[in-house]
Parts: sequence; C-alpha cells; structure tokens
Amino acid sequence: MIKEVEFYGDYHLHSSYSDGRCSVEEMVMAASLAGLEEMGLADHGPRHIFTGLKAERTLLEIKKEIEQLRPQYPDLQINLGVEANLISLDGQLDVGKEIITELDFLIAGLHPYILPDRVVDIPWILRNQAVKILPMVKNRVRNENTKAFVETIYRYDVDIISHPGLKMPIEIAEVARACLKRDTFWEINTGHKFPGPQEVSTVARQGVNFVVNSDAHFAESVGALDYGSWVLEKAGVPHKQIKNVK
Repeated sequence: MIKEVEFYGDYHLHSSYSDGRCSVEEMVMAASLAGLEEMGLADHGPRHIFTGLKAERTLLEIKKEIEQLRPQYPDLQINLGVEANLISLDGQLDVGKEIITELDFLIAGLHPYILPDRVVDIPWILRNQAVKILPMVKNRVRNENTKAFVETIYRYDVDIISHPGLKMPIEIAEVARACLKRDTFWEINTGHKFPGPQEVSTVARQGVNFVVNSDAHFAESVGALDYGSWVLEKAGVPHKQIKNVK
C-alpha cells in the first residue's frame, strides 16, 4: 500500500502562453518554492479553442525563455512539453513531429472544444459535446474516443496521456493496453481529482505506469499532488508503477 507519498516532479503545468494565469517564470518560481526537483510546462496545443497556443512554433519561444531561466534555478530541472490535442479519429495531434522533437516530453489529451483536422471529424467532436443530453450516442462516442487515443499512442512517442476519460468517455482497458505496449504513462490529475480509485485500480492491473500531475493553471497549485497520494493508496498501486514518487 502507498502511504505518505512524496512526489519530486509535476509535469503538467500551464502558463499564460495558453490558459494559465501566470508567466513561465512565475510557474518556475512556484515549482522551486514548492520544493520540486523537476517540473514540466505543458501548454495546450493550438487547436484548443480560445485557450491554446497561438501557433505550434510558440513552443520554440517558450523553449528560449526556459533556457534563460535554467541558470537561475540550478536545483530544479525545468522541462518543456506540450499538452497536444487529438484532432482526428486517426490519432493526429495539433503539434507536428518536427516541433515535438524540440521538446522534452509529449502529453496527448482529449478535449471537447477543439478544431478538428478534417471535416469528416466534426461529427465526432459534436457527439462528444452532445453525449450528456443524448445518452444513446455514448457507446459510439466511447468507441470513437478509444480509437483516437489508441491511434495517437501508436502514431507518436507519447510520454503521458492527460486525464484520460475526463468528460470524454473511453474504454479504459483498451487504452491501458496500448499504453503498456508503448510505455506511455497514465496521468492521475489532481487538479480535476480524476480518475477515481476504481479506474486507477483497473489501469494498474494492466501493468501500466502512472504519473501524478497537478494540471496547475495558477502558481499556488503547482506541486499540489495530495489527491494522487490518496487515490494511489486507495487503489493499492505499488511504488514501482508511479513515475514521480521519491
């Protein structure tokens, strides 16, 4: 059983380059003050409606900013990633592989309000938005979301999938099998307090590894990972399956 877990890293942090409320430097400072050894900035990809990066090349601007900050924080490993959006049923992301290679890590996530890549994918996005009022489409939506996630995991070198199943249902076991085969981490998102113990236990039984992230949009939320300790203990997940535990 997991007790008194101490985390050394938080890899899902948003800055004012997307929908975060603090600058890159303020988020870095917050991670340092929280006593973290590692942090990861992962702003939303550009197809996230109203809240994404202006363009995928904005990531290169953030990279330069981080490089200038690193000497000021010798005890903190500052990593740059992106929370890229799935924008098609065949698993395409809204950040190209040329840019991804410039980053330290890649998070892939399903979000309900994105601009799809193709006209043919528009009904998929609309069904996800309508599933709460049209329960008869839930099975179809779950199958489509699962297919998109699995395609992405095999199409890219995805390090983490963000809050899988949150507001967009998936077949947990099938996505977990893909994560296991591709060595992709399953995120426990403390900002959303998601997933719950039952889902975590289901994923853990597949042998998948986890990472606990805050999904912080404010400086004061950086490193706030207590929910992760609780849900991991409740689900009985061993240390060896958690990336960022000391």
